[in-house]
Amino acid sequence: MPLQQVADVADAMYRRTDEMSILLAHAIIREVRLYGAIAAVSFDVVAEGCAANIRAIFGAIAADTDFNVTVATQTGVDRARDGVPLPSVMEAYRVGFRRAWEAIADEAAARPQPNGDALRTLTAKLLTAQDLFTGAMAAGYRQEQSSRVAGDEMQRALLIDALIHGRLLERCSLWEAADYLRMPTTGPFVVIAADADWSGVGALPDIEAKLRRLDVSSAWRGLADVQVGIVHVKTERELAAMLALVSRVAIGRVGVSARFGDLRDTARALRQARVTLQGRPEPGSTVSVFDGSILATAAISAPDVMVELASPVVERFADLADDEREVLFETFRAWLDHDGSVRTAGEMLFCHPNTVRYRLRRIEQRTGRCLTSPRDIAELCLAFEVHRRLM
Repeated sequence: MPLQQVADVADAMYRRTDEMSILLAHAIIREVRLYGAIAAVSFDVVAEGCAANIRAIFGAIAADTDFNVTVATQTGVDRARDGVPLPSVMEAYRVGFRRAWEAIADEAAARPQPNGDALRTLTAKLLTAQDLFTGAMAAGYRQEQSSRVAGDEMQRALLIDALIHGRLLERCSLWEAADYLRMPTTGPFVVIAADADWSGVGALPDIEAKLRRLDVSSAWRGLADVQVGIVHVKTERELAAMLALVSRVAIGRVGVSARFGDLRDTARALRQARVTLQGRPEPGSTVSVFDGSILATAAISAPDVMVELASPVVERFADLADDEREVLFETFRAWLDHDGSVRTAGEMLFCHPNTVRYRLRRIEQRTGRCLTSPRDIAELCLAFEVHRRLM
């Protein structure tokens, strides 16, 4: 008798699916704060989900078969796609099962000969269903979230590839790219190229998370030879903090582009970062920053050609020891940086102005150039810039 009444009550609930789904949906919308507030989860959507779960649960109880939780799994997938937080979906299930139990109790009490054992059996079966269906829903939700994260990461990787190869507009708009990369649409940005030639070791370990703690947004992509990052730096202070962090965590050498304002210029900035990485490092630092000057841009615009053109000048110093050659080059740079003042250059180099003059004459003698000729100075400037960055 109890088993028959269990089946009869469950069958009655199954036949009342349309009515019950409306009652449950009203309760969920009323009691679960985020339901109804999200446009994708309308009342009709909630009611349809309730109906599918009611049929699956009470159909199995009436037929005394195992529960099929497929509909619950799909509900989890759907709510994850709708953007409903998992705790809210679980709360909706608690509300729904509570109202379902109340309806069972009313249905059982309305029977000509209510049976306590039948109600206890129905309650136990409903609690089992609640555990199974809630678990299946949560599993479906998490699986969809994982798939979406993986899909987002794949899309991010494709967009970064499009940016660094100059193909952005073949894939999507600038706004869409920035949205996927979780970055602003306008700069300033820099591109970082970190030497990845370290077996099994990341060039800049966990760099995106570490930059995020500085409130600096970035997007990263590993290539065969370099780890590439597009970094948004709003201010000089942010740029300095970012460079300091990169200097601390870098395993090998790092090249940084000049700042730029449009993500569509990422490919050009990567070329700057790569050439800066491959060039001569600054003394005592693993991080080299491209300054964006006309000389620097000219030096790296066609690296092979520029090295070929600069080599005859630089080779005039080939017989000197490295230290002696660098002293001459450093003196020339100091003289240039201080508008041709030998006195100020001497102060910067901690030597007498006559020493500066002597070194400059040696440069003239070895190169056959005259430091009073603008054309000769321009050629030497470019040759020494190419040597500094590429040779």
